[in-house]
Amino acid sequence: MSDFAWRARVRAARRGHTTAYVRQHRFTVGAPVQFDEQYDQVTALEYVLAALGADLVAGFRAAADRRRLALDEIEAVVTGQLDNPLVHLGVVGEEGDPGLRTVGVRVFVSTDEEESRVHQAWDEALGRSPLARTFASAVRLDLSIPVAL
Repeated sequence: MSDFAWRARVRAARRGHTTAYVRQHRFTVGAPVQFDEQYDQVTALEYVLAALGADLVAGFRAAADRRRLALDEIEAVVTGQLDNPLVHLGVVGEEGDPGLRTVGVRVFVSTDEEESRVHQAWDEALGRSPLARTFASAVRLDLSIPVAL
């Protein structure tokens, strides 16, 4: 099973927009990065951040279920900072890396369970997360989990 590979096909539709095809699904991806809050598409960077959040929230829920923990609500807020966004924009004289420098993830959970058991489930989720493990070796990954009892 270790040689199994997932696949996505991506086509340039028009300037600043692409269409991604994954299995039987199709979705539009906007520009790689956008600074305009009114931009009408989800950017590639936003999809990446959302995917990491989804990976962690779903993995955390699954780990809690395996441990028979009753978690009322789980929500992640994921942020990302580029090393130098001006490089991506092509600003003359700018140097550095346009890639992600820091990714922050705050996972909020409300429960009546013991906090230590909740943190054990969180640690399990992190250990099983393909995206968190990938990001941890590539960027500064700041993870926190405040528990509301």
